[in-house]
Amino acid sequence: MRIALIGYGRMGKEIERHAVERGMQVTARFDSKNSDVSAGAHEFDVAIHFASPDSVITHVQMCARRKNNMVVGTTGWSKDMGKVWSIVQEQNIGLVHAANFSVGVNIFFRLMKDAAKLFDRFLEYDVFLQETHHKDKSDSPSGTALTLAEILLHNISRKKELLNTPPSGKIRPEQLHISSTRAGTVVGNHSVTFDSVADSIELTHMAKNRSGFALGALLAAEWIDGKKGIFTMEDVLSDIFQ
Repeated sequence: MRIALIGYGRMGKEIERHAVERGMQVTARFDSKNSDVSAGAHEFDVAIHFASPDSVITHVQMCARRKNNMVVGTTGWSKDMGKVWSIVQEQNIGLVHAANFSVGVNIFFRLMKDAAKLFDRFLEYDVFLQETHHKDKSDSPSGTALTLAEILLHNISRKKELLNTPPSGKIRPEQLHISSTRAGTVVGNHSVTFDSVADSIELTHMAKNRSGFALGALLAAEWIDGKKGIFTMEDVLSDIFQ
């Protein structure tokens, strides 16, 4: 498989390292100085996007014109999801997007769904999220934290509203609070706590490095090759778990 990397920072270089180990070819690399993906001189099967959120629509359009499928690991562009849907459908390409491509995180999502359904039956438990990332991360809360929040809001009936800013006082019982910390070089830590007077249960995922994200993105690239439509990492893993 021939891979194009859109975004050649730390994640792009990590993906390249693992792609070579898996026998893939990285035939094109794009960054802020060389961003014209539509140029015909570059031949690739799937593009993997880890760049700025503002560039997602432009790069999806470029890849769509070339009829190349995509994996989009960039976060912070959910407001443009409708436009991306339209491009994918009109141009009949395949695209996988996810808040987090780590296999471990996606298993964590599944565990969280089961946990939320169990705690929904016990009103004495409150729930909250805390996430920490490196000081250079551009979006806050993280896409992973927002996905976890969506899972909890969908499966815990007493939680109706997301609060992702520091509260100015007492929060309402129906609010689900996310607290975000940006500091140092932390790759990504996410914790969900179910707390009661009697006890507290904390579920945590801690990324040790960027390898998990890179390997998941390459897994998604292999899976989307030859497919049409828009998918998530959950679709990718559903085939594996069957």
